[in-house]
Amino acid sequence: MKRPWAFICASEGATSKHLRNYCREVYLLGYLPVCPKLQDSQYLVLEDAVERSEYTAIVRDKLLRCPMLVVCSRNQDATTNAQIGLAQKYNRIVTTLDGLKKAVSEGDDLVS
Repeated sequence: MKRPWAFICASEGATSKHLRNYCREVYLLGYLPVCPKLQDSQYLVLEDAVERSEYTAIVRDKLLRCPMLVVCSRNQDATTNAQIGLAQKYNRIVTTLDGLKKAVSEGDDLVS
């Protein structure tokens, strides 16, 4: 089964545990969660200016490869607002976990 990619957008304050749980729910709904905050921060040193810049480029590249952005929390910051804006600029679906659950329960294929 080929799963559609779902970019997980999270504020700076989101914990790893919260992100793992969130990614798990997205996975169980039939999507492949792409969460740079959880994945890429494991090997990049974000305090280093060069690696932080590379991280930003990686996040942008991953976001543009995903047909959907799922906002992880109600708390939004400049980073999440920028990611949402980029997704909207390139006509990606922007939703929440609740919106994704509703679409799946209604049988909607958001990324056909």
